[in-house]
Amino acid sequence: MFYATARRTKRLLLSLLPDPIFYQYQHIKNHKSLCDFSNPKSFSEKIYHRMRYPLPVFSTLADKVLVREHIAKVVGEQYLVPAFFSCKSISASTFNDLPNTFVMKANHSAGQVKIVTDKRNEDLESLAQLANNWLHSDFSSIAKEKHYQHIEPQIIFEHALLTNGSPPADYKFNVFNDNKASEPYIFIQYMQDRFGDITQNLFLEDWTPAPFTRAGQQQSSVPIEKPKALDEMLLVAKKLSQHFGYLRVDFYLHNDKVFIGELTITPAAGNYTFDPPEYNSLLGEKFSWPEH
Repeated sequence: MFYATARRTKRLLLSLLPDPIFYQYQHIKNHKSLCDFSNPKSFSEKIYHRMRYPLPVFSTLADKVLVREHIAKVVGEQYLVPAFFSCKSISASTFNDLPNTFVMKANHSAGQVKIVTDKRNEDLESLAQLANNWLHSDFSSIAKEKHYQHIEPQIIFEHALLTNGSPPADYKFNVFNDNKASEPYIFIQYMQDRFGDITQNLFLEDWTPAPFTRAGQQQSSVPIEKPKALDEMLLVAKKLSQHFGYLRVDFYLHNDKVFIGELTITPAAGNYTFDPPEYNSLLGEKFSWPEH
Protein backbone atom coordinates (compact mmCIF):
# COMPACT_ATOMS: atom_id res chain seq x y z
CA MET A 1 0.00 0.00 0.00
CA PHE A 2 2.82 2.41 0.92
CA TYR A 3 4.65 1.87 -2.38
CA ALA A 4 1.45 2.24 -4.42
CA THR A 5 0.70 5.53 -2.66
CA ALA A 6 4.26 6.72 -3.21
CA ARG A 7 4.01 5.93 -6.93
CA ARG A 8 0.73 7.82 -7.24
CA THR A 9 2.20 10.81 -5.39
CA LYS A 10 5.29 10.84 -7.58
CA ARG A 11 3.15 10.61 -10.72
CA LEU A 12 1.01 13.52 -9.53
CA LEU A 13 4.03 15.68 -8.75
CA LEU A 14 5.57 14.92 -12.14
CA SER A 15 2.34 15.82 -13.91
CA LEU A 16 2.49 19.28 -12.31
CA LEU A 17 5.87 20.05 -13.86
CA PRO A 18 5.89 22.49 -16.80
CA ASP A 19 5.99 20.62 -20.11
CA PRO A 20 9.60 21.42 -21.04
CA ILE A 21 10.89 20.22 -17.67
CA PHE A 22 8.65 17.13 -17.58
CA TYR A 23 9.71 15.85 -21.00
CA GLN A 24 13.39 16.50 -20.40
CA TYR A 25 13.27 14.79 -17.01
CA GLN A 26 11.62 11.73 -18.55
CA HIS A 27 14.00 11.59 -21.51
CA ILE A 28 17.08 11.93 -19.33
CA LYS A 29 15.78 9.26 -16.94
CA ASN A 30 15.03 6.77 -19.70
CA HIS A 31 17.49 7.65 -22.46
CA LYS A 32 20.33 9.40 -20.59
CA SER A 33 20.17 12.48 -22.84
CA LEU A 34 18.21 15.66 -23.43
CA CYS A 35 15.42 15.55 -25.99
CA ASP A 36 15.98 17.81 -29.00
CA PHE A 37 12.53 19.13 -29.88
CA SER A 38 13.82 21.58 -32.51
CA ASN A 39 15.47 18.87 -34.61
CA PRO A 40 14.45 15.41 -33.35
CA LYS A 41 16.50 12.57 -34.81
CA SER A 42 16.29 9.49 -32.59
CA PHE A 43 13.21 7.30 -32.31
CA SER A 44 12.54 8.48 -28.75
CA GLU A 45 12.92 12.16 -29.68
CA LYS A 46 10.39 11.84 -32.49
CA ILE A 47 7.92 10.03 -30.24
CA TYR A 48 8.36 12.69 -27.52
CA HIS A 49 7.73 15.34 -30.17
CA ARG A 50 4.48 13.55 -31.07
CA MET A 51 3.50 13.53 -27.40
CA ARG A 52 4.12 17.26 -27.01
CA TYR A 53 2.89 18.46 -30.43
CA PRO A 54 0.39 15.86 -31.64
CA LEU A 55 -1.25 16.02 -35.05
CA PRO A 56 -5.07 16.12 -34.84
CA VAL A 57 -5.38 12.74 -36.55
CA PHE A 58 -3.52 11.08 -33.68
CA SER A 59 -6.56 11.45 -31.42
CA THR A 60 -8.75 9.61 -33.91
CA LEU A 61 -6.23 6.80 -34.35
CA ALA A 62 -5.82 6.38 -30.57
CA ASP A 63 -9.58 6.42 -29.89
CA LYS A 64 -10.59 2.77 -29.59
CA VAL A 65 -14.12 3.60 -30.73
CA LEU A 66 -13.51 6.06 -33.59
CA VAL A 67 -10.55 4.13 -34.98
CA ARG A 68 -12.84 1.26 -35.88
CA GLU A 69 -14.36 3.30 -38.70
CA HIS A 70 -10.88 4.22 -39.96
CA ILE A 71 -9.71 0.60 -39.92
CA ALA A 72 -12.84 -0.58 -41.72
CA LYS A 73 -12.38 2.05 -44.41
CA VAL A 74 -8.69 1.36 -45.04
CA VAL A 75 -8.44 -2.44 -44.75
CA GLY A 76 -11.96 -3.76 -44.15
CA GLU A 77 -14.25 -4.40 -41.21
CA GLN A 78 -13.32 -8.09 -41.15
CA TYR A 79 -10.23 -7.09 -39.15
CA LEU A 80 -12.23 -5.51 -36.33
CA VAL A 81 -12.69 -7.37 -33.07
CA PRO A 82 -16.50 -7.75 -32.93
CA ALA A 83 -18.00 -5.23 -30.50
CA PHE A 84 -21.27 -5.27 -28.58
CA PHE A 85 -21.66 -1.54 -27.88
CA SER A 86 -19.97 1.49 -26.34
CA CYS A 87 -21.33 3.96 -23.80
CA LYS A 88 -20.41 7.04 -21.78
CA SER A 89 -21.65 5.93 -18.35
CA ILE A 90 -21.94 2.55 -16.66
CA SER A 91 -24.22 1.03 -14.05
CA ALA A 92 -24.65 -2.54 -12.90
CA SER A 93 -27.64 -2.84 -15.23
CA THR A 94 -25.38 -2.10 -18.22
CA PHE A 95 -24.07 -5.65 -17.98
CA ASN A 96 -27.55 -7.11 -18.49
CA ASP A 97 -27.16 -6.54 -22.22
CA LEU A 98 -23.86 -8.41 -22.41
CA PRO A 99 -23.07 -12.13 -22.63
CA ASN A 100 -21.30 -13.81 -19.75
CA THR A 101 -17.88 -13.38 -21.39
CA PHE A 102 -16.60 -10.09 -22.81
CA VAL A 103 -13.79 -7.53 -22.75
CA MET A 104 -14.34 -4.08 -21.22
CA LYS A 105 -11.94 -1.29 -22.12
CA ALA A 106 -11.66 2.48 -22.04
CA ASN A 107 -11.31 4.16 -25.44
CA HIS A 108 -9.21 7.13 -24.25
CA SER A 109 -6.27 5.40 -22.59
CA ALA A 110 -3.86 2.49 -22.67
CA GLY A 111 -3.99 -0.48 -20.32
CA GLN A 112 -7.47 0.16 -18.91
CA VAL A 113 -8.76 -3.26 -19.94
CA LYS A 114 -10.71 -5.92 -18.07
CA ILE A 115 -11.30 -9.43 -19.44
CA VAL A 116 -14.47 -10.85 -17.92
CA THR A 117 -14.56 -14.61 -18.37
CA ASP A 118 -17.89 -15.03 -16.56
CA LYS A 119 -19.90 -12.04 -15.36
CA ARG A 120 -21.86 -14.33 -13.02
CA ASN A 121 -18.71 -14.49 -10.89
CA GLU A 122 -18.25 -10.72 -10.84
CA ASP A 123 -19.44 -8.04 -8.43
CA LEU A 124 -21.24 -5.97 -11.08
CA GLU A 125 -21.38 -2.86 -8.91
CA SER A 126 -17.61 -2.99 -8.49
CA LEU A 127 -17.16 -3.63 -12.20
CA ALA A 128 -19.30 -0.58 -12.99
CA GLN A 129 -17.30 1.50 -10.51
CA LEU A 130 -14.06 0.42 -12.18
CA ALA A 131 -15.38 1.49 -15.58
CA ASN A 132 -16.61 4.84 -14.26
CA ASN A 133 -13.24 5.46 -12.62
CA TRP A 134 -11.66 4.95 -16.03
CA LEU A 135 -14.15 7.36 -17.60
CA HIS A 136 -13.23 10.08 -15.13
CA SER A 137 -9.48 9.56 -15.34
CA ASP A 138 -7.22 11.86 -17.33
CA PHE A 139 -4.83 9.39 -18.93
CA SER A 140 -3.14 12.16 -20.91
CA SER A 141 -1.69 13.64 -17.72
CA ILE A 142 0.34 10.56 -16.78
CA ALA A 143 3.03 10.85 -19.44
CA LYS A 144 1.65 13.98 -21.16
CA GLU A 145 0.63 12.13 -24.30
CA LYS A 146 -1.49 15.07 -25.36
CA HIS A 147 -3.42 13.42 -28.16
CA TYR A 148 -5.41 11.55 -25.49
CA GLN A 149 -6.79 14.90 -24.22
CA HIS A 150 -9.07 15.24 -27.23
CA ILE A 151 -10.76 11.83 -27.00
CA GLU A 152 -14.27 11.80 -25.56
CA PRO A 153 -14.20 9.05 -22.90
CA GLN A 154 -16.28 5.96 -23.54
CA ILE A 155 -16.29 2.31 -22.51
CA ILE A 156 -16.37 -0.22 -25.32
CA PHE A 157 -17.38 -3.84 -24.85
CA GLU A 158 -15.89 -6.37 -27.25
CA HIS A 159 -16.00 -10.10 -27.82
CA ALA A 160 -13.34 -11.91 -25.82
CA LEU A 161 -10.89 -13.71 -28.09
CA LEU A 162 -10.06 -16.47 -25.64
CA THR A 163 -8.66 -19.97 -25.94
CA ASN A 164 -9.19 -22.11 -22.84
CA GLY A 165 -9.87 -18.91 -20.94
CA SER A 166 -6.63 -17.19 -22.01
CA PRO A 167 -6.15 -14.26 -24.43
CA PRO A 168 -4.13 -14.72 -27.62
CA ALA A 169 -0.54 -13.59 -28.05
CA ASP A 170 0.16 -10.07 -29.32
CA TYR A 171 1.82 -9.35 -32.64
CA LYS A 172 2.87 -5.71 -32.60
CA PHE A 173 4.09 -4.50 -36.01
CA ASN A 174 6.31 -1.42 -35.72
CA VAL A 175 6.28 0.12 -39.20
CA PHE A 176 8.80 2.81 -40.18
CA ASN A 177 8.32 4.72 -43.42
CA ASP A 178 11.33 6.56 -44.77
CA ASN A 179 10.84 8.87 -47.76
CA LYS A 180 14.22 7.72 -49.09
CA ALA A 181 13.38 4.00 -48.95
CA SER A 182 11.16 2.07 -51.36
CA GLU A 183 9.79 -0.21 -48.63
CA PRO A 184 9.09 0.34 -44.93
CA TYR A 185 11.29 -1.11 -42.23
CA ILE A 186 9.35 -3.35 -39.85
CA PHE A 187 10.13 -5.08 -36.61
CA ILE A 188 7.58 -7.24 -34.83
CA GLN A 189 7.10 -7.67 -31.10
CA TYR A 190 5.73 -11.11 -30.27
CA MET A 191 4.33 -10.93 -26.74
CA GLN A 192 2.95 -13.83 -24.73
CA ASP A 193 1.05 -13.87 -21.43
CA ARG A 194 0.69 -10.10 -21.26
CA PHE A 195 -1.36 -10.31 -18.05
CA GLY A 196 1.07 -12.68 -16.35
CA ASP A 197 4.72 -13.62 -16.76
CA ILE A 198 5.07 -11.67 -19.99
CA THR A 199 7.74 -12.47 -22.57
CA GLN A 200 8.67 -10.44 -25.61
CA ASN A 201 10.67 -11.55 -28.65
CA LEU A 202 11.53 -9.30 -31.58
CA PHE A 203 11.54 -10.37 -35.23
CA LEU A 204 12.10 -8.73 -38.59
CA GLU A 205 9.67 -8.84 -41.50
CA ASP A 206 10.92 -12.25 -42.64
CA TRP A 207 10.57 -13.64 -39.09
CA THR A 208 14.30 -13.79 -38.46
CA PRO A 209 15.33 -12.53 -35.01
CA ALA A 210 15.82 -8.77 -34.88
CA PRO A 211 19.40 -7.57 -34.32
CA PHE A 212 18.27 -5.81 -31.15
CA THR A 213 16.01 -6.43 -28.16
CA ARG A 214 13.84 -4.34 -25.87
CA ALA A 215 16.13 -3.62 -22.94
CA GLY A 216 14.98 -5.19 -19.70
CA GLN A 217 12.32 -7.38 -21.31
CA GLN A 218 12.21 -11.11 -20.68
CA GLN A 219 12.41 -13.26 -23.81
CA SER A 220 10.93 -16.69 -24.37
CA SER A 221 13.54 -19.41 -24.79
CA VAL A 222 11.06 -21.64 -26.64
CA PRO A 223 11.30 -21.50 -30.46
CA ILE A 224 8.47 -19.40 -31.91
CA GLU A 225 7.03 -20.54 -35.21
CA LYS A 226 6.44 -18.11 -38.03
CA PRO A 227 2.69 -17.37 -38.09
CA LYS A 228 0.79 -18.61 -41.15
CA ALA A 229 -0.89 -15.22 -41.45
CA LEU A 230 2.38 -13.25 -41.42
CA ASP A 231 2.05 -12.03 -45.02
CA GLU A 232 -1.54 -10.92 -44.42
CA MET A 233 -0.58 -9.01 -41.27
CA LEU A 234 2.32 -7.35 -43.10
CA LEU A 235 0.04 -6.21 -45.90
CA VAL A 236 -2.54 -4.79 -43.48
CA ALA A 237 0.11 -3.08 -41.32
CA LYS A 238 1.68 -1.42 -44.36
CA LYS A 239 -1.68 -0.14 -45.60
CA LEU A 240 -2.63 1.34 -42.26
CA SER A 241 0.76 3.01 -41.74
CA GLN A 242 1.47 4.24 -45.26
CA HIS A 243 0.80 7.93 -44.51
CA PHE A 244 2.86 8.05 -41.32
CA GLY A 245 6.56 8.08 -40.57
CA TYR A 246 5.87 5.50 -37.89
CA LEU A 247 2.87 3.55 -36.68
CA ARG A 248 2.48 0.44 -34.55
CA VAL A 249 -0.30 -1.91 -35.60
CA ASP A 250 -1.26 -4.49 -32.98
CA PHE A 251 -2.72 -7.82 -34.09
CA TYR A 252 -4.22 -10.93 -32.58
CA LEU A 253 -4.61 -14.31 -34.25
CA HIS A 254 -7.69 -16.20 -33.12
CA ASN A 255 -9.12 -19.30 -34.76
CA ASP A 256 -6.84 -18.68 -37.77
CA LYS A 257 -8.30 -15.18 -38.27
CA VAL A 258 -6.44 -11.86 -38.07
CA PHE A 259 -7.83 -9.13 -35.81
CA ILE A 260 -6.51 -5.65 -35.11
CA GLY A 261 -6.30 -4.79 -31.43
CA GLU A 262 -5.38 -1.11 -31.77
CA LEU A 263 -3.15 1.43 -33.50
CA THR A 264 -0.42 2.95 -31.35
CA ILE A 265 1.07 6.41 -31.90
CA THR A 266 3.41 6.85 -28.93
CA PRO A 267 4.40 3.36 -27.71
CA ALA A 268 5.47 3.20 -24.07
CA ALA A 269 5.23 7.02 -24.00
CA GLY A 270 8.52 7.26 -25.91
CA ASN A 271 10.34 4.97 -23.52
CA TYR A 272 11.23 2.02 -25.68
CA THR A 273 14.86 1.35 -24.83
CA PHE A 274 16.93 -0.99 -26.94
CA ASP A 275 19.90 -3.26 -26.54
CA PRO A 276 22.23 -2.27 -28.12
CA PRO A 277 21.17 1.34 -27.36
CA GLU A 278 22.31 2.74 -30.73
CA TYR A 279 19.11 1.38 -32.25
CA ASN A 280 17.32 4.37 -30.77
CA SER A 281 19.23 6.46 -33.33
CA LEU A 282 19.17 3.87 -36.13
CA LEU A 283 15.41 3.45 -35.94
CA GLY A 284 15.01 7.22 -35.76
CA GLU A 285 16.73 7.46 -39.14
CA LYS A 286 14.04 5.21 -40.63
CA PHE A 287 11.24 7.42 -39.24
CA SER A 288 10.50 10.06 -41.91
CA TRP A 289 10.44 13.60 -40.59
CA PRO A 290 8.96 16.19 -40.39
CA GLU A 291 5.43 14.91 -40.10
CA HIS A 292 2.52 16.71 -41.75
